[in-house]
Amino acid sequence: MSPFVGRAEPLARLRAAPSGLVLVTGEAGIGKTALLSHFATEAGALFWGTAWDDDRAPAWWPWTQALRGLLECRPELLADADPRLAAIVPDLIGAPATADPADTGRVLVFDAVARLLHRAGPAVVVLDDLQWADPSTVELLHYLARQRGPARLRLVGAYRPGEASPPVAAALADLAGLAEPIALTGLTAGAVAELITTLAGDEAATAWASLVHRRSGGHPFLARELCHLLAAGGAADEVPAAAREAVRRRLHRLPEGCRALLDVAAVAGPVLYPDVLAEVTGASPEQVADRAAEAVTAGILAGDGSFAHDLYRETIYAGLTANRRLDLHARVGQALQHRHDRGGRIFPAELARHFTAAGATGPAVSWAHAAADADTARYAFAEAAGHLARVRAAAADTGRRLSAADLVGLLTREAELRSRAGATDDARELLETAWQQAAATGAAGATRAAPAGAPGSGGDPELLGLVALGLDRLGARFAMPRTDLIAVLETARAALDGRGTPAEAQVTAALARQLQHSVPADRPRAAPYAERAVAIARGLDDPATLASCLLAQHDVLWTPGTGAQRAAIAAEIAAAARLAGDPERAAQALLLTANAHLENGSAAFRAAFTEFAYVTERLRQPRHDYVLRTRQAALALLDGDLAAAERLSDEAAGLGEAAGDSDTGNVRMSQRLELVRARGEPDELRRTAAEAVRWWVGAPAHAHAVAAGFLARAGDLDAARREVDTVLALDDWRADRSYLWSVFAGELAAAAIALGDRALCTLLLADLRPLAGTCTVNGALVCFMGAHAHRVGLLEAALGDTAAAAASLRQARDIHRRLGARLWERESERALAALVPPGPELRWVGDLWQLNYRGHTDYLRDAKGLRDLATLLARPGTDVPAVDLAGGAPADRIAPDPVLDRAALRAYRNRLAELDAELAGSDLGRRERAAAEREQLLTGLRRATRPGGAARELGGSAAERARKAVSARIRDAIRRIGTAQPELGRHLDRAVRTGHLCRYEPD
Repeated sequence: MSPFVGRAEPLARLRAAPSGLVLVTGEAGIGKTALLSHFATEAGALFWGTAWDDDRAPAWWPWTQALRGLLECRPELLADADPRLAAIVPDLIGAPATADPADTGRVLVFDAVARLLHRAGPAVVVLDDLQWADPSTVELLHYLARQRGPARLRLVGAYRPGEASPPVAAALADLAGLAEPIALTGLTAGAVAELITTLAGDEAATAWASLVHRRSGGHPFLARELCHLLAAGGAADEVPAAAREAVRRRLHRLPEGCRALLDVAAVAGPVLYPDVLAEVTGASPEQVADRAAEAVTAGILAGDGSFAHDLYRETIYAGLTANRRLDLHARVGQALQHRHDRGGRIFPAELARHFTAAGATGPAVSWAHAAADADTARYAFAEAAGHLARVRAAAADTGRRLSAADLVGLLTREAELRSRAGATDDARELLETAWQQAAATGAAGATRAAPAGAPGSGGDPELLGLVALGLDRLGARFAMPRTDLIAVLETARAALDGRGTPAEAQVTAALARQLQHSVPADRPRAAPYAERAVAIARGLDDPATLASCLLAQHDVLWTPGTGAQRAAIAAEIAAAARLAGDPERAAQALLLTANAHLENGSAAFRAAFTEFAYVTERLRQPRHDYVLRTRQAALALLDGDLAAAERLSDEAAGLGEAAGDSDTGNVRMSQRLELVRARGEPDELRRTAAEAVRWWVGAPAHAHAVAAGFLARAGDLDAARREVDTVLALDDWRADRSYLWSVFAGELAAAAIALGDRALCTLLLADLRPLAGTCTVNGALVCFMGAHAHRVGLLEAALGDTAAAAASLRQARDIHRRLGARLWERESERALAALVPPGPELRWVGDLWQLNYRGHTDYLRDAKGLRDLATLLARPGTDVPAVDLAGGAPADRIAPDPVLDRAALRAYRNRLAELDAELAGSDLGRRERAAAEREQLLTGLRRATRPGGAARELGGSAAERARKAVSARIRDAIRRIGTAQPELGRHLDRAVRTGHLCRYEPD
């Protein structure tokens, strides 16, 4: 083991560093690993991970090593480990779920790691060689460094400044601001002398210390190599040359077989597989073991089979000729594939790297895709894209030509992954390149003319379709022109026309959806494409394609009043998605079902939403968590919890922005409309009006209608008038019927009512009245914005139809109450109260009842009926039992009075017995009299008893007596009130119901 000298001060700082992050930096060979290894011997629970300096390691690899060590040391932590940890330690947790195609970010994985480390208690995690780490590893370290958990967690990282790739270098620069820095520099002259003493003795130290310190600059590795060189009789020259020479001399002294083994090891990578070394070198396993032992003795390899220092491997690799490197990479790749075929554990990235370096484009492409699949399942999208980019770059550098299918496949897949990593611009650039490549293929039969403005024509139809679908996945904001994207999809559709393939169906469906979600002028063209896509899909045995095409049909149909039809389509989408094994599409269908129910005013939307949330949570992917968070915000808005709604909406916006979701801003803006409207603060209403005009530039009618409604609420009627006039000046303001139309009509109605614009109110009422039984829902359950009946009632009131307005507002109130929309229920009640005068009030003042109704006040003497009425008026719309008003016990606990008591029954029965005796006598006259009397007694007894012999009750039951008494006194009280206030008397006579249950129904 190398001596540890000259690092007492850095070691002391490392020991004294508080919980948090420490970063140790310095150039190669400066002693970072030696310092951390020395610290590890005294740190207790320490877990170590090291990045590799090639591309074969999977994402998170340093964390995989560290967490594997932790979980193997503390197996009890596996008992309830978060399944998301499978992204980092799949061999211990289980295979990770497949990541969502629109998914980015790793927040949930980060959180799972943080919670695991906090549960583990005091611990130290060391991550070495971070300059070679993947971005995900550094981002997780950054996340943990910012946490303030209860556990005493110490994080230590080490890296070489200036050697990281640009993304990792930027991440390390951000990380440095959170860390305690320890920068290692060269040893002092005294430390170099101490080092030489430990290596070669006191005399060598006296003779060489000054020279070695000057030539090495105090660099520990170079100082050691110079010392070895001098000990072997060499002459010191410039430090780099001396180091290279030292390594060469040390290698030269090794047997030829050992040197050949080290050549292969330098190519193979940091961790060596004995069976791979044996296959490539042609040696037996025993020979490999012997030669590795020789390299360990020489100090080139460490005891675990890795290189003792990266500089040894780098020097050996640099000394290989280009042809030798190509040959060894090819042979190592083949040996690794054989190991894989035997069931040995091999990372796909290892094979991709070797075949790429060897120029074997076919296997390189296949294994690069496999490596991308592996990292995609671990949420490491940038790293997954890197595997594909390296194959393309290697082919370009070496002049090897990839096939069109391989190149377009690499470009489109990399674009998808870049998009999921949040690099949307990079993804778009890749897809534009892919489109050019696909259009240049000139496949036979693809000679149809492309639509005007389409970027290119001709080309292989399937490749054009592949790229077009990639561009479609990037998406765009709602109500924004999509001219270029639509042109691309039309070109691909024209090339695929008539093939009847899944690609044709999917591209046609994508075109329909893009037209539908574009500007109003494009939407009429969408329906025929949706119908065509579904027709093709129904002829295929492909449920995934059918689900995609049905989604286009659903979206084309998406307009107010079509909820029932869309719910049926959503059910078919869900069924197809289940057959396709696509839980993401199934969750989308459940969301659309919930949305349709909510539009229809059905409380069944909550059950569908609960099922959607259940499925979505189990996908355990950040993209789905973003979608779920937005809908949880929408539910909080509907329930009237504005604080929770705003918090959830802000959290969702952060997740969406991190994911690069193209519609994040639109969803946030839509939810903000309802938050601002509900709060009703004038300044906020004005700001939101201006923001709406800026935001929905592609849908000016919608934007200016929203601005008009919000300005009217803020009291800026002149500004609201200008916005309304802007809407009315647009030629198509009544033609657009997208899923935002209800929002548009509702806000325009608010402005028309405030402005007293009877003509516009009449027009909007005619549009909205057929929808009175349905509701306004912005987007796919993005935001609930009230029942249409509410706005119908307000318009009717503005036009002077009070009776109709009251009925509509009651309908709206009932819908809101059924849905649990508390804020909207109160709004409908307030609007109804403003329309209908206040109800009667009966209060006990002194020793009289004060009667208030419509500005009239009278006083009446106390009476039981007035007390009953006061109770009913205080509980409008509520049934009150008559027995409660009567002040008696509940009917089921009142014992009824019998018609005959027990003594009378005994007398009856005794007399019947006597008559039976007389009937047995011989006197005919007495028998006749006894028979007549007996019949009379039996008739009376039957009337007084039940069939089983129990006594009948005397008169009615207690509940019946309460009903009669309370009804009589309430009616008497109403007659007294009618004498004092005839109008109120008539009102109460109609509104008060008496009986076993009494009720005041003011409506």
